[in-house]
Amino acid sequence: MRAWRGKSGLAIVIFAVLALALSSIKAQDSPRTLSLVFIDVGQGDSILLATSDGCSMLVDGGPKSAGPKVVQELRRRGIEKIDVLVSTHPHEDHIGGLSAVLSAFPIGRVLDSGKIHTSATYENYLTEIDLRDIPFSVARSLDSFTLGPAVVRVLWPVEPLSSDLNDCSVVLRVIYGSFSALLTGDISSKVEARMNSRGWLAHTTALKVAHHGSRHSTSWEFLQAITPSVAVISVGRGNDYGHPHVETLERLRKAGTQIYRTDEHRTITVTTDGRTWEVTTDDRDDPPSPLYAASAKSEVFHHVTCPHVAAISESNLVFFSTREEAIASGRRPCKTCDP
Repeated sequence: MRAWRGKSGLAIVIFAVLALALSSIKAQDSPRTLSLVFIDVGQGDSILLATSDGCSMLVDGGPKSAGPKVVQELRRRGIEKIDVLVSTHPHEDHIGGLSAVLSAFPIGRVLDSGKIHTSATYENYLTEIDLRDIPFSVARSLDSFTLGPAVVRVLWPVEPLSSDLNDCSVVLRVIYGSFSALLTGDISSKVEARMNSRGWLAHTTALKVAHHGSRHSTSWEFLQAITPSVAVISVGRGNDYGHPHVETLERLRKAGTQIYRTDEHRTITVTTDGRTWEVTTDDRDDPPSPLYAASAKSEVFHHVTCPHVAAISESNLVFFSTREEAIASGRRPCKTCDP
C-alpha cells in the first residue's frame, strides 16, 4: 500500500514539474508589453506608460479641467497605483490635472523639473505632494531608472536651468528592446540643438512632438537626428495658438513620419513587446478641422492662416483637410504661405 502511494505521489510531483515547465515556456512565448497612452486632454499633455506586469508612470496631467478625465482613463485601463509621476514643467496645461490624480491614486514618487513657479496651480500641486508625504526628487540629465521591462533615461534639463519654463521641461527617452520613445515636454529647438550637440539623440520609434506642434520646436536637424517612425501631437481642437503649426507638420511629413493628433484621433495608444509595435486610436466621429483653403474661383490653395484667405468672400471659400486633397483639386500651393 505504501509503495503504491509512493508511486502515485511521485507521479503527481512529476506532473507538477512538467506543468510548471510548460507554464514557464508559455510565459516566455508571451513577452511583456509596454503601452504609451497619449490621453486626449485638449490643449495640454498627459501620457500614461503602463506595462503588462503592473508598472505605471504618468507624465503630466493636462489642464485642471482635464483632471477627472485623466483619472477616469487611468481607472479604465486598470491602473491602481502610479509608480512614478513626472511633472515636465510647471505650466497649467501640464500640471493642472495632477491634483485630481494625486488625490485618486497612491503615488510611488514624483519626478519634477525643479523649476520654481509662483502660480497658484504649481503651489497647489506641491501642497498635495507634501500633504501625502510622497517622495519628491528633481530630474537631471543622464539620470535613469527602470519601469518594468523598460529603461527610462532623462535627457533634459541640465544645470543651470533656463529662465524659460518650456526649456526646463523634463525630456525622457524610454527604451524597451528595439523600441524607443522620446517624450519632449515643451522644449524649443534651442534645447533640441543642445541635446544633439552632446550626442544624446538617436533613432526614435515614437516621438511626442514638443510644445503641441509649435513651429519653434521639432526642427529639421532634430528630426534628422532621431528619424522618428511615428509622431504624436497632443493638442486641443480649435486652440487659440494655431497649434500644430503648418511648418512643423510639413517637416514631419518631409521626414516620412506618420502623424497622429489628439484633436483628430482623440486618445492614442502605442503598444510594443520590445520588437514590434502598433498604434490604436479613438477616432472622432466628426471630421477634423480643415487645414487648407482656396477661393472657388482660384487655382491657388493656401494654409487657413494665410493672410490671402481673409480676403476671400465666405461664399467663395473652399476647404481641404489635407494637402493632397487640395492638390487633387487641380490647385497649386500659394507662394506666400507655401502650404
